Amino acid sequence: MASRSSKPEYPSWLAEDERKAVRIPVSWAATVGADKFETQAVRITDCTRLGCRIETRLAVTIGTFVHVAIPNFADVPGWVAWSSSEAIGIDFSHPLPNRVLEYIIEQNDAI
Repeated sequence: MASRSSKPEYPSWLAEDERKAVRIPVSWAATVGADKFETQAVRITDCTRLGCRIETRLAVTIGTFVHVAIPNFADVPGWVAWSSSEAIGIDFSHPLPNRVLEYIIEQNDAI
């Protein structure tokens, strides 16, 4: 008699979660801009040292180079990694050092 596993195997046809860093839920007003569009007011809803999720209805092509202005910090360049009708995901061009991410969180939680 064959034994049954209590947990089914992950289907190979489903994409696995490719996140390489823990996402920190945030709610920061910010701006995003690119050569292809004017700077837009947005909301960052989570952030990692590698990138962030931005709520926006702005239609942006994957691969677009953007600048994200994070409040109380600086302009952080990156690329659009994914896009939906309600949000975009940004991969920063250079990972933020952990201490820098902690600083951004401290500064923006104080607002």
